[in-house]
Amino acid sequence: MPKLQGLILEQLAQVQFATNMQLAALCSSQASNVSNAIKALLNAGLIDGSLQTRPMILQLTPGAGRLLGVPTPSGRRHSSWSVMAHGCHRNAAGEILAAQHKGFRFLSRMTLHQQGFNPGHGEHGAIDDAGTAWFVLLDDFMMGSDRINRAWTRRHTPNRKHWPDPTGRAWCDVAQRFLVISTDEQHALRHREWILKTSLPAEVMHIKPLWKS
Repeated sequence: MPKLQGLILEQLAQVQFATNMQLAALCSSQASNVSNAIKALLNAGLIDGSLQTRPMILQLTPGAGRLLGVPTPSGRRHSSWSVMAHGCHRNAAGEILAAQHKGFRFLSRMTLHQQGFNPGHGEHGAIDDAGTAWFVLLDDFMMGSDRINRAWTRRHTPNRKHWPDPTGRAWCDVAQRFLVISTDEQHALRHREWILKTSLPAEVMHIKPLWKS
């Protein structure tokens, strides 16, 4: 298999969902080269990009998952649109934050389970090269601002396979930076107003949505 095709599969194994432009950035390759590699992988049945969206959301097929030893939906189970789009918005946020904070990277769900967390939809842990622990609450689903409080202070019910103590952790226990990201500019303003009223130690950032609502 050509090196670029293998690299694309490795990146999808890590992020699960991505657009072709995101894969070009993740692979540090020209978009045209990545597009050609994606076509080859689609034809080989190793990635799936059948959704009629622009940009298209790409993911590993079960066959590619078995090849790489990573879990993928099986049988008739498919990830929902909101889950796939959220994954791509997380990639977009990660790219912006990595440009601002050296070594910024999101932690995998498995890593968070091993640290006593059981994150809900939109909740992401991250670190950077300065050793800063981040809690990022990514809102691309128009959540109510009151969730910001609950997400920050909620005591998690841990996955006992990875964290034997029945008492899980809360993001406020460990995170040194708390960032709320919204894909809707007006909703980001509402979140900012809520944070000012409640004196939460959170910052708010707006990123452009990848798809028009």
